[in-house]
Amino acid sequence: MSRYCGEKTHDVESILDAAEHWRRACIENDGAVFIDDTLWSLEHFRALDQYFIQNLDMGDGSFYEKLESQLEPTVPEVKKLAAEMFWVMFLCPSNITPEKKREGIGMIWGWSGTGLPQDISWLSDRYLVGAGSAGTAYNTNRWREFIYFIRLMSGLKAMGLDERKRLLGDVRAMTTWLETLEENESRQFRHMFLFLLFPDACERVFGGTHRRSIVAAFRELRPAQVNKITVSDLDGELHEICKEQEASYGTEELDFYSPPLRNLWFESPHNSWLFSWNSTKWPWETLAADRRATHNGETVTLRWNCANTGIHVGDRVYLTRSGAEPRGVIAIGNVVTAPYQADHWDEPQGSGNKQIWYVDIAFSRIQDPDQGDPMVSQEELKKAVPDDQAWSPLASGIKIKPKAAGMLEKLWQDTVEKVSKPEQPTLPAMRPRNLIFYGPPGTGKTYELNRLKERYATQSTPIQRDVWLMQKLADVRWFDVIAAALYKLGGRAKVGDIATHEFVGLKGRVMERTSHIKQTIWATLQQHTPESCTTVLTRNRCAPFVFEKSRDSVWSFTDGWQETCDDIPALADSWERGPDAGTQQQRYEFVTFHQAYSYEDFLEGIRPVDAGEDGDGFSYRVVPGVFKRIVKKAKADPKQKYAIFIDEINRGNIAKIFGELITLMEVDKRAESDSEGHLTKGLELTLPYSGETFGVPVNLDIYGTMNTADRSIALIDTALRRRFRFKELMPNSAVINGRAADGTIDDGDGGVIDLRKMLDAMNLRIRFLLNRDMTLGHAYFCNVRTFADLKEVLLNQVIPLLQEYFYEDWRSIQKVFHDVGEDGQHHDPQIVCHRIVKPEEAFGFDVAGHDDLIEYRVEDEANIAPDAIRKIYEDVN
Repeated sequence: MSRYCGEKTHDVESILDAAEHWRRACIENDGAVFIDDTLWSLEHFRALDQYFIQNLDMGDGSFYEKLESQLEPTVPEVKKLAAEMFWVMFLCPSNITPEKKREGIGMIWGWSGTGLPQDISWLSDRYLVGAGSAGTAYNTNRWREFIYFIRLMSGLKAMGLDERKRLLGDVRAMTTWLETLEENESRQFRHMFLFLLFPDACERVFGGTHRRSIVAAFRELRPAQVNKITVSDLDGELHEICKEQEASYGTEELDFYSPPLRNLWFESPHNSWLFSWNSTKWPWETLAADRRATHNGETVTLRWNCANTGIHVGDRVYLTRSGAEPRGVIAIGNVVTAPYQADHWDEPQGSGNKQIWYVDIAFSRIQDPDQGDPMVSQEELKKAVPDDQAWSPLASGIKIKPKAAGMLEKLWQDTVEKVSKPEQPTLPAMRPRNLIFYGPPGTGKTYELNRLKERYATQSTPIQRDVWLMQKLADVRWFDVIAAALYKLGGRAKVGDIATHEFVGLKGRVMERTSHIKQTIWATLQQHTPESCTTVLTRNRCAPFVFEKSRDSVWSFTDGWQETCDDIPALADSWERGPDAGTQQQRYEFVTFHQAYSYEDFLEGIRPVDAGEDGDGFSYRVVPGVFKRIVKKAKADPKQKYAIFIDEINRGNIAKIFGELITLMEVDKRAESDSEGHLTKGLELTLPYSGETFGVPVNLDIYGTMNTADRSIALIDTALRRRFRFKELMPNSAVINGRAADGTIDDGDGGVIDLRKMLDAMNLRIRFLLNRDMTLGHAYFCNVRTFADLKEVLLNQVIPLLQEYFYEDWRSIQKVFHDVGEDGQHHDPQIVCHRIVKPEEAFGFDVAGHDDLIEYRVEDEANIAPDAIRKIYEDVN
């Protein structure tokens, strides 16, 4: 079992091959991993002890910066040894990318004065992909792990070869000797070291918390009892548990991090449920289309009746086929709504006002055995699952016991997913992007964001009506939904009729408020009644006053209601009509930062809930922000890329807006989860308002724009700069087309104006007077086709921007337009004109101590001549 690691078994075999090479060359001998040299010698380990362990640097700086300083006095061989030691330390962790590992190893090796030899096979991905997660502590305490490794190797090298080989051949002797090392109980590298050298006796469980959790679960011990067990005894317990489980399940292909064992110790936030489909009673008319969609990697959301109201959003669902052969599990998915009541699926029963409970299930895989698709048959289930689990339920929606759920998950993976898994995006394609476009105004930064939006829009033809409608209703007020429902009910209805209308039902589902719907309707209707409505007694009224109630509790619209709510009929008609062919699914959010933008706007915050909308009085709730909303969508759809576009990112207070996100958004901290939502890679934190665990998924890209005229990139928050790539967009006059794609326009007098030369000349002067970050972007002139267009851009966009740049220094603005010469003389015709006003003109006499006043004004649009523009560039050589 120790060598079996689920889907990572092949990777682990390669890693163990690398460990065997290291053992022979470097532990039994004093050789090296990468080159033919003597590196792993006692002399070199003593140097590491002297210059690293005895010279710890607890000051500021990164680990690599301090390590370089500490190793600076050592000989090149010691630096190369340190690089190879980190190669060993990087063999097991899978939450560090091979690229990052190679980068660190190459950096340390480079301190020796020579680069790493080319084409070292031991640095390829197959050896650096990792065997399991090491946890964040392995990185944050890397210096402690390195100290432990140095002491471990120093001890082995200090003993004779025979004694060293004896330990390498006896795992119990080795674990006993390791107990003599400092911090042996708390170092993760201890467990990695034993796994690499003794994979048949030591398990692939590196974190101390996981080791204790496994023993506590299988031995039914309390945490206090497990904490008293020594690290060596935990090794023995883990190995003994493995042997017991192999005997119980009749196979050696078991792993603590794969089902079914994972389900028995790793506490899951979600349960598993068995739903049923009787093919003889309910014809699944869309089965072929739904099957095809899931086989193409899409999810299909369907309503399914359930017998248990204890089901929660996120729970796992398996669908079993009954009624006709072959019988067994044919689909898998997750619950996406809380249980809600609706009419019975059987129309004769539904017509009698009988309602039953439903949930919406997002199916990720649907199989049709009649089309030859593999499935998990009932015979396989009864044979493989040693549990009293019912696999032929009379009701749909029964809970699957943890052990049975683990075995079912493994059977599904082996029988269905490994045989017919849809193509997944390659790792590079799913690598998240953190990218900021920066540059002066008008250089196309927002244009780049709009262009990128097209990557995050999926053509959905056809899109399911209820899914489409829930998306539309999500951000609509209860007032609009209730008014639209009343309109579609003929303008007269009781509250009970409104409550059962499609619009209201779907609004309740998307808001996860399936109870107290009638109270919400009552509160909303009463709130919008006029004072003249004597059948409603309430003091909580607000516009628009469009509802009234008769004495027999029938609600209707007031006369002339469409004058104030003229959008309701069109809205109701569009909702009833449903999605048009070719509707796109938008997989992005767009937001603009400003000085008042806050963490509460971006992630989550406590907001007041409208009393009329809520129906329960005035209250406060934690409301998700734009970033949290897109994160939820991305996490629920891991096969698709999502994005958030942040315009003017530098105008907000970065530290206050992002908060803890500044860590979570880092590429190598991005969260990846398994099919049950368990974190398998990356980092999650607890949010301060909601208390939810939160991570930024790997399939979410973050884009921003930064106007360098507002704030230099050099002044941007250092934490933000470290976590984003920056792409500069500078003015490029070559993209200006003009009228005939040559950058020129007609001046209206038979001549031409060269927009490209004009922009280049103005920007050259701005660079001299200010700096390159305040130049003018080409985007201002890309849509200019006529002389009138040019004057409009200059007067309404360029000159106001220059006023901001030069803080009302009009003489400098004149220099940009070449309106004045060296001594301030006029260059006519001018765009920015000036005249000198003497004191005598203002006061009628000379005022001592006052110089002449220079008065500036922008020429009227009608009076700006073509030569006023041409002189910007024609007189400059």
